[in-house]
Amino acid sequence: MGIGGGLVLVPALVYVLHLSQLTAQGTSLFMTLPPLGLGALLIYWKKGHVDLNAGIAIALGFFLGGFLGSKMALVLPAKILLQSFGLFLIVSAALLWRKGEPRTSRVAGHAMNSKLRLFLILVMACFVGVAGGLFGVGGGVLLVPLLVVLFGFEQHRAQGTSLVALVPPTGLLAFINYARAGQVSWTGGLLIMPGIFFGAVAGSRMAEKLSSKELRRMVAVLVFLLGVWEVISPWLK
Repeated sequence: MGIGGGLVLVPALVYVLHLSQLTAQGTSLFMTLPPLGLGALLIYWKKGHVDLNAGIAIALGFFLGGFLGSKMALVLPAKILLQSFGLFLIVSAALLWRKGEPRTSRVAGHAMNSKLRLFLILVMACFVGVAGGLFGVGGGVLLVPLLVVLFGFEQHRAQGTSLVALVPPTGLLAFINYARAGQVSWTGGLLIMPGIFFGAVAGSRMAEKLSSKELRRMVAVLVFLLGVWEVISPWLK
């Protein structure tokens, strides 16, 4: 799905391994430091589904925005952080579900392959990076639909381009903030890393066999269900 896996991993760490929300987010960011998405990126690259310049701009935006987002996460009450994470997922799901084919416009068209287009992508990535640092999900879950909606990327190309930001350690500053606060499970992170790498390769091969619409709907349903659970779970407790 080209979104890094953090949106599934963070709830799994909370509800399966019983880590706190902050520790789950810090551990998720820990696993973004090695180039675990490299194998998946190469598969998209061979298919011509990567915009390298846009990917570099996204990586820089994630690096800067993630630092600010992580600072915010460490001062928010746990309940508010958990429910905010749920709302973030629900909004992401809505963006994915309602989007049709990308339209060509002065902002979204291929003709706008310019410094202005890259600058706008950088600004967007900074805002997405804030969300990534705040919720420990890497930002891909929001980035992919925004590339489709705002810049006219085809779904597979948006996913391949977003994976460029998973190769360099774009979450480093955010991770350092979590680590300094003691909100990282080092052993858990190291044990999960191999699964993320090989799972990403397998998932990217599956993605090439599905249509853009099928991919969007699959992501949207999964993200929506997770988001609803995150919002209501504090009340159930």
